[in-house]
Amino acid sequence: MQDTIRLYRTLADNRAYWRSVCEGAVFLAASAIAIFAAVSYATVHASNPVTDFVLSRVGPYNLRFLFIYGTFAAFVITAGLLASRPNRLPFALKAMALFLLVRAVFVSLTHVAPSPIDPQLPAAFLNSIFYGSDLFFSGHTGLPLLAAFAFWHIPPWRMFYLALTALFGAVVLLGHYHYSIDVLAALFITHGVFQMSCWLFGRDYALFRSSESQAVPRVKRKASVAVEGVRRAAKPFVLHIVGEDPAPGGQPTGGS
Repeated sequence: MQDTIRLYRTLADNRAYWRSVCEGAVFLAASAIAIFAAVSYATVHASNPVTDFVLSRVGPYNLRFLFIYGTFAAFVITAGLLASRPNRLPFALKAMALFLLVRAVFVSLTHVAPSPIDPQLPAAFLNSIFYGSDLFFSGHTGLPLLAAFAFWHIPPWRMFYLALTALFGAVVLLGHYHYSIDVLAALFITHGVFQMSCWLFGRDYALFRSSESQAVPRVKRKASVAVEGVRRAAKPFVLHIVGEDPAPGGQPTGGS
């Protein structure tokens, strides 16, 4: 708790940090609007259901509780992880926003109707969120995997989110909430989204990993410069960032 408080104090007066948080919040809001519009468009223009190798052999089972409320539980846990280390927030916001934006593009291009199920209409609001025709690709599978990639340097959380990815992948297939291609494609597309996020938001990713004791991945030197002020002010939390400038002996130099 003391580490978290000290980290909040360290970042409280950092204008670059708050500017990055605001950029991430605006990007996320815009992406949320884009995915909402894409889902509405795909639902209105949905065609007929299609056959599926997996779905024709299993289910459907009523897994509405896990499908809906398991999602909320995962978001609460992730929000707690971000709140405990505020340096994680800028990259998390931007990576999730990019994920939603990419998914909005795919959803707007694919208008296949869901496999016939009885969602039991839990509530009008929840039904509009979870039971639209936004099938390709599976957000329930992709978002936990995106979190697993982000927390890859922390083995317990890496395993937790990988397990969550497998759980939600099974839930959406057993409940017929997604086709098998939606789940399979989510694994590859999410990896691409994560790599794009690391490339586009390299400084935020360096900051995301800076509060852990594990080794930080190699990033561009400008990322090292961007977090230099945070490093000096919060030495207990921020590790050295490895730069790309070669030393005279041919080895990469590290930040001081």
